[in-house]
Amino acid sequence: MRIGVDIDGVLNDIATWHFNYGMKFCLDEGIDRGFNPNEYYMEQEFFFNREENVKFWQRYIFDLLVAIEPRPFASEVIHKLRKEGHTIVILTARDNQYLTNQYEGTIDFYIQEWLSKNNIEYDEIITGSSNKCEKCISNKLDIMIEDKKTNVEKLSEHLQVLCFDAPYNRGVEGNNITRVYSWYEIYQYIKKQKNSSISNIEVL
Repeated sequence: MRIGVDIDGVLNDIATWHFNYGMKFCLDEGIDRGFNPNEYYMEQEFFFNREENVKFWQRYIFDLLVAIEPRPFASEVIHKLRKEGHTIVILTARDNQYLTNQYEGTIDFYIQEWLSKNNIEYDEIITGSSNKCEKCISNKLDIMIEDKKTNVEKLSEHLQVLCFDAPYNRGVEGNNITRVYSWYEIYQYIKKQKNSSISNIEVL
């Protein structure tokens, strides 16, 4: 199978990272407007204005790109999947929006460095993918592992989606959507799908 894998929220726990770094930023900057865990974007979670949001990302973008930890067993499971013949396509909407001055235009470098540092294997990588439906279809993906609510809903119209559970995507359900909570659950699901396909071929 060709398996699409998102980064933020799938390979890492972006929800926890947002909360920890957002709370620190709010304390440092004297911002106290509350917190909404059901929102996906930092500025909506903490009710930042545009200036505050830009300031946050300029301060912490490299903590996200370089230092964030991967989810448990992500590397191990992806290694197993590739060893079993699956193709892993990293498909992320990350772009250069908050990389300024000497760092501009280097998002691919930082993504590849982080993946290498954490021993996360892949066969292909596609960045800046705001239209994931188009990318999934054109790259002939069989499954996409995604966390963003709107992406999960749109992608499920075209292919099977594994929705990695997060506060901001609770309640998302429908045809072609399976909620998952860990990387070994993902492994189990894909293994069952592969075994089912083999059984169907044998019956035919």
